[in-house]
Amino acid sequence: MRALAKVCADPQIIVDIYLNYDCDMVLDNIFERLVNDISRIAQGNLADHGLTPQQEIQLKHKGMECLVSILKCLVEWSKDMYRRPMGQRAEEKSGDTDTKETLEEKLLDTPGNETPRSMPRSTSMSSLASAGLNDNPQEFENIKKQKSILEQGIEKFNKKPKKGIEFLQDAGLIGPLPADVARFFHTDERLSKTMIGEILGDDAENCKKIMSDYVDALDFHDMAIVTALRTFLAGFRLPGEAQKIDRLMLKFAQRYYENNPEMSVIFASADTCYVLAYSIIMLTTDLHNDPVRNKIT
Repeated sequence: MRALAKVCADPQIIVDIYLNYDCDMVLDNIFERLVNDISRIAQGNLADHGLTPQQEIQLKHKGMECLVSILKCLVEWSKDMYRRPMGQRAEEKSGDTDTKETLEEKLLDTPGNETPRSMPRSTSMSSLASAGLNDNPQEFENIKKQKSILEQGIEKFNKKPKKGIEFLQDAGLIGPLPADVARFFHTDERLSKTMIGEILGDDAENCKKIMSDYVDALDFHDMAIVTALRTFLAGFRLPGEAQKIDRLMLKFAQRYYENNPEMSVIFASADTCYVLAYSIIMLTTDLHNDPVRNKIT
């Protein structure tokens, strides 16, 4: 709590946490979680950790001090907005072009003005803004609203995937094409792998297109088939129905065969890959499924 109290007493750290995490479309809401956890401590909503009554009182007081420190930080930070309106801050930034160009070169410039492949996918306007490239509170507010809608959509998806996808598409956070949904499956780790598997294995025509685009986005070049299977299954959980598994394995075999034409010496066709991949799945399930008494030999 002492270390936390020091963090809560620093206005710059508090604002940086909010901008770089809570205003990022991918990262967790660290500031929100921090405030919620400290609030529970201040209210005395603690699990039984064997603390004495005196220690619990001290912990409550420390939690309340942290909350007061956070409020003071926000007040201190907001004073700067009243002392220097947006227009004045923009003029000050325009006079410091060298610094801005240096930051842009570090964060944005790549040969051909292309987005670098190595840039973390969590990079957003919030991380650029914290570097001094943008300081418009309205933009951060808009990002935060979009993130809240995205989190609602993910929650819906993890319960009823089709409704979740429809909700996110209506909100404009996912494109209307199957390739857009497949890309979303690959990029957001908060999605339930079980529900992703249900969509990919579904017999509906649109789900088949999503599954096809999802698998086509994977690269199996120069991989052993077992390694490729691990890569393939890392992003979702296989559904329980045999027909759904069959469709997924057929597409996997096709993609693996396309990516490894030199393997034609071993695999005469994609059907051969399919038989081997399906056999590996069956053997692995049989080996690690304790209720199965009669093991495959």
